[in-house]
Amino acid sequence: MKRYVMGNREDGLADILFEDELEPHFAENRIRELWLNTETPADQSNPADPVADQKMFHEPPDGGAVFRLLVFPPKQDTPDITPEQMVEMHKSIHSVHIPSIEYLRTAKHPTMHKTDTLNYFVLTEGEIWSLSEGKDVLLKADDVMIQRGCMHGWRNDSDKRAVLAAVLIDSDPA
Repeated sequence: MKRYVMGNREDGLADILFEDELEPHFAENRIRELWLNTETPADQSNPADPVADQKMFHEPPDGGAVFRLLVFPPKQDTPDITPEQMVEMHKSIHSVHIPSIEYLRTAKHPTMHKTDTLNYFVLTEGEIWSLSEGKDVLLKADDVMIQRGCMHGWRNDSDKRAVLAAVLIDSDPA
């Protein structure tokens, strides 16, 4: 899996400006930022890669958007995570809404969380459960989920990894 970024060169012609391998990253980390814009409309004048060496933040900046890939390992390769570990993870990625330990102890899964974003998800590989506080949906490759600023979570019950492409757009709280 590769990332290609196309844009205008200094001479004004369109060309591939960046390309990199994504798989080596997934051996170490299950989330890879692909692109980030800090405002809308996006400023196209900066030739730099906005996610190079950038620490991951859960939500995009105010008025911005983030494009990322998330890899969910097979069930047998996923250790059980406690509510306490999830709260610490949310703190480390500066989540705006950090679920309480009490909520996570009674939630259907410890990955449940909320963001002030409009999310576009496309499952590109495998299958994964998209969790809500009501009905859950088993997404399969090529399925799409639009998630609108509400509690949600993810669970991979299969013996294969699941790869989810996500665009998170800053939004007013629901």
